[in-house]
Amino acid sequence: MLGIGMPEMILIAVIALIVIGPDKLPGLAKTLGRIFGELKKATNEFKETMEVESKLTDVKKAFDGINEKDIMDKAETVNEQENIETSSAPSADNIDDKCDDKCDEKNDVEKEASKGTA
Repeated sequence: MLGIGMPEMILIAVIALIVIGPDKLPGLAKTLGRIFGELKKATNEFKETMEVESKLTDVKKAFDGINEKDIMDKAETVNEQENIETSSAPSADNIDDKCDDKCDEKNDVEKEASKGTA
């Protein structure tokens, strides 16, 4: 405790008794006890606050990491879905070919129908 041993404590008590007097010494001791108690309480509260803020910072970093990972996963999923849709969607050439085939069939049907009515 601050490098003060028992002989030094006794010397301080004797000097305080002489300077302050026996009537005021108990009140002074009580007041000093309250002051040191409040100081210890304030120190502990500050320490707890710093620990909570440290833990809060760690948790926030963890959530930021999780959110970034989720965003990247979702972006990859969307890209994969777009790639699948792009590859499974018919190309313009296929659409033209199908249209030409249907148009040819329609024209053939119309020709046969016109032959039958004529």
